[in-house]
Amino acid sequence: MGRISPSFKGILQVVYLVVICLVLGETSVRVLYGRLSNYNMEVWRYAAELKLPLDNPRLPFHHRPNEGGEYYGVDISTNSMGFRDIERSPGKPEGTRRILFLGDSFTLGWGVRSDSVFSHQVETMLNQGGGGHEVINMGVGNYNTVMEVELFKLKGLRLDPDIVVLVYFLNDTEPVPERRSGFTYSLIKHSYFISFLFDRLTRLRSRLQEGFQWQGYYRDLYSDAASGDLAANREAFCELVTLCKNRGIGILVVNVPELRELNRYPFDYATDYIRNLALEADVPFVDLLPGLRGYDPQSLWVSPEDPHANAKANTVIAEQIYLGLVEKVGSR
Repeated sequence: MGRISPSFKGILQVVYLVVICLVLGETSVRVLYGRLSNYNMEVWRYAAELKLPLDNPRLPFHHRPNEGGEYYGVDISTNSMGFRDIERSPGKPEGTRRILFLGDSFTLGWGVRSDSVFSHQVETMLNQGGGGHEVINMGVGNYNTVMEVELFKLKGLRLDPDIVVLVYFLNDTEPVPERRSGFTYSLIKHSYFISFLFDRLTRLRSRLQEGFQWQGYYRDLYSDAASGDLAANREAFCELVTLCKNRGIGILVVNVPELRELNRYPFDYATDYIRNLALEADVPFVDLLPGLRGYDPQSLWVSPEDPHANAKANTVIAEQIYLGLVEKVGSR
């Protein structure tokens, strides 16, 4: 064999240095994770560890069953169906009214303990003075309406629900994420170092662009350019209503507001969108904004960097949903 050329030697040295940097970076971030972690990195870890890829283009992932861990300071554990809930029997106990909550990370209860999540609190309220109600939390982080309805078809219907509560957030018109695979994706999904770098690059880009334009992002979800995603959202909503009405299942639609600005709320167009869908389908609708408007927004956040609903906000939300179930769906 001939001698290795200088150019090839240079390539090998670069590859060697890159590998060494990756190994050192990965080891360092894992060792120091408790000091480096933040909202973005914890959301990444939740997705990497607790989500199971599915071979369904309308439902590319769900929670792993019987798994759990601590994410953003609270335990998130799943039952045998992959729900953040206690174990439920497939067959409904005699004399029990079963209520399913469909939704995203707000319904999941990101950042709050399981006993503070609004679905759990609603179950407690409904069972005051006696049993008879089971409230099942089917929320999954990063779901949209299309995925929530697909999950309902896959797992919710077999639970024989009496009522379905669709918890809507204004980004639920986002497109269904594509399922990815391959070595590169697997590396990104499981590398703490790459997650750390991505978070830092995101923060740098946000500063250079004078902050993430979150109001503009939400507005674009309801623009003419997003007509295809809006159509998919409406189709899924109508499918859920049809499924429920054909089976005699009650349905309640709940709108969760964006919690960063409540007094001069900038997203009435999104509220009008889901309210009109409910009105056209002749199903009850509850808007949570009026009940939350009097609070200082930051007092309702999980943390200063994370405007998900904290335990206090979950209690306010639970009270409004409870009244909506009693007054509009007749859950008592």
